[in-house]
Amino acid sequence: MDLVKPFTATLLLALVVHLGARAQDLQAAFASSYAAEAKGEYADAIAALKKSYAGTYEQNLRLGWLYFLAKNYPVSEAYYQKAVEQRPYAIEPKLGLVKPLNALNKVDRMQELYQAILKIDPQNTQANYWLGVIFLNRKSYEAAARYFEKVVNLYPFDYDATLSLAWTYLNLGKKTEARLLYGKALLIRPGDATATAGLKRTQ
Repeated sequence: MDLVKPFTATLLLALVVHLGARAQDLQAAFASSYAAEAKGEYADAIAALKKSYAGTYEQNLRLGWLYFLAKNYPVSEAYYQKAVEQRPYAIEPKLGLVKPLNALNKVDRMQELYQAILKIDPQNTQANYWLGVIFLNRKSYEAAARYFEKVVNLYPFDYDATLSLAWTYLNLGKKTEARLLYGKALLIRPGDATATAGLKRTQ
């Protein structure tokens, strides 16, 4: 019985040493990857991570980003999807996955992701804003207005949200509301050509 304790302690010590070395290898791989990315050498940045690839969330998230930068959008999507599945309640990988989906013009999937984000964080400004844009592009103005209104309520002096809501209201025939918002957009960006043109349409 006494022999078991030293044997177990030896195994634990060996495990700690192994895990410590593994952590150092991963840190070195990430450091090399960051350095290569900074030089625009995306293939090298990917290769640095692939050497010690173990399918971790952090590796999948970063590979999704690097393949996106390398414009390999299907592979970027695949890695980001793995990260989403590994952390289903996280917003970070979902916002990452949107990038290759946008490049691949998978708008329906983007909509699903943004709506999934809002189930976790109803006030998320990126999800609300871009859902508004999706519905605006579909000319679903009532739906677009609901999302843009949330963003403007949270960030009343945000140019993009203010301008988008103004355009949405204009298409809904709410000229008074649109006029006020175009006026506000011109406070944010005095002389802005888009806001000026929109304001003229409300008269």
